[in-house]
Amino acid sequence: MGHSQGNVTSSVPGFAAALAERLPGRWQAGPPVNLAAQDAGNHRIWHSGPLAYTAFNATNLHRYVLTSPHGLQLYVLPRPRRSDQFLVLPMLPAGCDKQHVRGLTSPRGIAVPAEPVRAAAAVRRRMLLEYRFASMPARRAAITQRLQVQVTFDARHRPRIRTTYLRALHLLLGQGGFLLDPATGECHLPDTFTAKQASRQLYRSLERLRHLGFSVRVRSSVSPHSPSHPSAPRANPPKGPSR
Repeated sequence: MGHSQGNVTSSVPGFAAALAERLPGRWQAGPPVNLAAQDAGNHRIWHSGPLAYTAFNATNLHRYVLTSPHGLQLYVLPRPRRSDQFLVLPMLPAGCDKQHVRGLTSPRGIAVPAEPVRAAAAVRRRMLLEYRFASMPARRAAITQRLQVQVTFDARHRPRIRTTYLRALHLLLGQGGFLLDPATGECHLPDTFTAKQASRQLYRSLERLRHLGFSVRVRSSVSPHSPSHPSAPRANPPKGPSR
């Protein structure tokens, strides 16, 4: 038993990736981030439950976020004082904030064994279905205009896309090279993309979204003619086939 726990402890850095590989639907694990970091995304946990209380008071504790191509995320962190367990906590769906889940029954976080095969089985059996069903009314509550995606540009002139629609999220996250920011619920491109690459990928993705019938709303606080900022995408695209 001691030998097994030793192996589990030494495999902690790879636990999230191994868990993601075993979940249905092409989940991806992000890099580890210290729990105290401002961008940790812990404020977007939907329901932490009593299990996570001691975790959020722990120091030097890292977490991992697993992301599905349909905009669901799981917050994964070691369970304090239990080297044989991890906590897996559901996060708000992409594009949703706390006000969109008020009054809804939230999926509950769970403790899982620190063995990826058993952990994945527990997540599938005890969480995923409930999480998917609970996310549906939350997504609907977050919709401000039918078949619309919102594009903004951050202080570094990088695009941020907000949507709750599954087809749009799958196009961006599953096919378009975008990532889902756990701190905001917005889609963004990796920092490894140059400005030119980001501009090209943004336009390619927006054209594909328009082809699927989505309208694009662009909001930017910086000049669209800035050399480091791509020209604003057209706001009134031609209509495509319905979703």
